[in-house]
Amino acid sequence: MQQTPYPSHSRRTFMKNAALAGGVAAAMTLAPTGRRASAQPGRSVAIFGAGPAGLTAAHELVERGFAVTVYEKLDAFGGKTRSIYTDSGGGQLPGEHGFRSFFGFYHNLPDTLRRIPFPGNANGVWDNLVRLNAAMIAGMNRHNLTVPLPFPLPFSQFPMTPQGFIDSVASVFESLFRLPLPEAVFAAERLAVYVSSSTERKFGQWERMTWTDFARLDNSSPEYNRFLGDGFIRELVATKSRNCSAHSIGLVGEEYVWSLLNLNNDTDGKGNDRVLNGPTTETWINPWIDYLRSIGVTFQLGQRLSGFSSDGAHITAATVADRSGARQTVEADYYLSAIPLDKFPDVLSDNLSAADPTLDRIRNLQSAWMVGIQFFLRERVDLANGHVGYNDAPWGLTSISEAQFWRRPLTTYGDGTVQDVLSAIISEWEEPGTFNRKSAEQCTPEEIARETWAQIKAHVDDDGDIQLTDDMLHSWMIDPALTGAGTPEISYDDAIFIQNPGSWSDRPDACTAIDNLFLAGDWIKTGMNVACMEGANEGGRLAANAILHASGSPSAPATITPRFTMPLWDPLKLIDRELYKAGQPNIFDVIDRRYPTR
Repeated sequence: MQQTPYPSHSRRTFMKNAALAGGVAAAMTLAPTGRRASAQPGRSVAIFGAGPAGLTAAHELVERGFAVTVYEKLDAFGGKTRSIYTDSGGGQLPGEHGFRSFFGFYHNLPDTLRRIPFPGNANGVWDNLVRLNAAMIAGMNRHNLTVPLPFPLPFSQFPMTPQGFIDSVASVFESLFRLPLPEAVFAAERLAVYVSSSTERKFGQWERMTWTDFARLDNSSPEYNRFLGDGFIRELVATKSRNCSAHSIGLVGEEYVWSLLNLNNDTDGKGNDRVLNGPTTETWINPWIDYLRSIGVTFQLGQRLSGFSSDGAHITAATVADRSGARQTVEADYYLSAIPLDKFPDVLSDNLSAADPTLDRIRNLQSAWMVGIQFFLRERVDLANGHVGYNDAPWGLTSISEAQFWRRPLTTYGDGTVQDVLSAIISEWEEPGTFNRKSAEQCTPEEIARETWAQIKAHVDDDGDIQLTDDMLHSWMIDPALTGAGTPEISYDDAIFIQNPGSWSDRPDACTAIDNLFLAGDWIKTGMNVACMEGANEGGRLAANAILHASGSPSAPATITPRFTMPLWDPLKLIDRELYKAGQPNIFDVIDRRYPTR
């Protein structure tokens, strides 16, 4: 079976830890829930960043006997996943960086959720997940398409041949997504090309190509773009097809197809897509912090990592600064940076680059703005029992109606008159708006809210079933990480990593050439590959395992569940490996036989 080429350091770390763990399973220092093994000398870890990656690493390490201190620049935990509350007359309303999904093909993150106690839940925070039953791809002029989840597949078992796979997938595209038959077949063939590609081709060819070019989006119908373009892809991957590698989107697309076939889902019976049953901070992050504190993790909020001191290839200390600029020195045996991609170059000194020249390539990685905006409504409005993608919205909008999934009524927040939260994300900041003809980056906060609301209404109200009216709108909130809106100084402090073509070679491993410096996040090399909570969780586990190995710990490594691969396609991948070596296209790539120069 072909394996995704995990980063070399991480792979070596995992295998060496597995070997170390063999034979000592009975004496593992991994403690049961609510306890941790006593910290031993030489096992102190300073973690910078309290998002999912940093907290995951802290979780894995403290349960294995390490003394862990987490430093976070904000005054809140959770990073991009945290809830962001806004004052509203009689109280606070729950906003967020942007809504989030827990897809069925996530495995590492659900394991963590099960290990976080939550009052009344037998399976901890994991029991706070609620399955989604539908998704909507909305268009203007009555072009809305709502599909049930999981999709009603036109076959009862997995097609046993590649041609059967293409025929079956094409029938799904034609019947459910209303693609013309030629485009439905073409779309199925493109998916077959990716799924049957060897690892060598995925990283050597598709990693270097945009999804737009791979899927031939520029010469396709609007219906085709609704599914294989940004209309639906944006709900699976936090990126845009024209600046993301075909390998990154193809990987998630393949994962989702296996999920639809129930071949790759977490064993939870909660379907292909899930959300939390309340604000993230209340239903996940706060319980997590409480648990980690109870087993020994120390937290310091309002402390930003500002740099490292090194002695050759060894970190001797780190420096953190509070909001006033006051600095303090941090000393530990191991240092783990779990800060965002765009913040790491600020702490990348010449000494660090000299010790590990590969770290300089991090500067080549790119990030993009995906900014959350919440519309607080006086009426409950379920646009769909799941996510909504606004296919004709020039600002790249997606949304979800929160109240239908939350256990706690919205009327218990704020002044008691809010009954729903329409949580949306703006991912395109350079295109002119439909109504004001200004790009989002040119607009004031009020103009951003007004235009976003208008674009959403234009997609929804023409359908006739559900109407959004201005008198429903109680208030709105934009992610406060967006500053200077309406001025040339507009900026955004919570950008996400995008997997632009060729970026894999610039992404670092969890290990560095500096013996006690490690990295975590969804932007390091992970099997999940794309920017998401599962990738961040995996990145935290990889970093924890690297520290376990560096310390010589006898504890079993954190489990990292590999991606699902379909055994039936393995022979085709072996054939494709030889075709790729010979400079020939994939056997299903019958439309365009051109092959890029390697």
